[in-house]
Amino acid sequence: MVSHPIKLEKASSQVVDYLLEEIFEGRLRSGQRIDIINVSKILEISRSPVREAVVMLERDGIVSSRPHRGVFVEPFDADSILDDFEVMGLLSGVAVARLATRPDPEVIAELRRLVRELEAAGSPDRMRELVQEILRAEHRAGGSRRLLAQLRAFAGYLSWVFRVHSGQPPGTSALAHGRVVEAIAAGEPEQASHHRVEDFRAAGKAVVQDLARRGVLAEGSPRDGAGVSPAGAGSPPRV
Repeated sequence: MVSHPIKLEKASSQVVDYLLEEIFEGRLRSGQRIDIINVSKILEISRSPVREAVVMLERDGIVSSRPHRGVFVEPFDADSILDDFEVMGLLSGVAVARLATRPDPEVIAELRRLVRELEAAGSPDRMRELVQEILRAEHRAGGSRRLLAQLRAFAGYLSWVFRVHSGQPPGTSALAHGRVVEAIAAGEPEQASHHRVEDFRAAGKAVVQDLARRGVLAEGSPRDGAGVSPAGAGSPPRV
């Protein structure tokens, strides 16, 4: 039971966070039915925001509603996670490539400052905050309205993926983000995009390996060698 009621204006988003945590921690499994009434009791809220959260998760393919049967967790497997990272990397790659075609000195200076802070970050929480800031700055400067909307659709989901993943040293993450920033500064859109996509692919494989080791994923072997160590993102990509 939570220690205090959830604020109504944020209830649906926090229900999403709660359900994603249950999935990524392995307490809700692929194909398992979600008890809407029980969720509303646990979070001390009405069923309305829980239903709103279900709609949000269904839009992202995390759950599905079946008439007269209820809400169920969709297959949660390695291929699905790798695909999510691939798509997120490609979308982010478009944003950084566009930014590299019209480098903004102020944006680049801010990104370099954030990368330096990331390199010196002393805790995983601070790393996550800094990576969020880096990605937000890149996406806002290089992304269109449509692109930003698509990126936001992945933000909460991938945030929870990274929260349950052990992460990587600050220097490794700073190097990955730093090479994207320097490609932007050099006006090299193809390089900026390539680095971002490769970083997300590697991070996706590492996350799959971590979740498989903890028995969270559905049965099945991850494709393309999920044992590869992460070279990239290392923190939740909030946009």
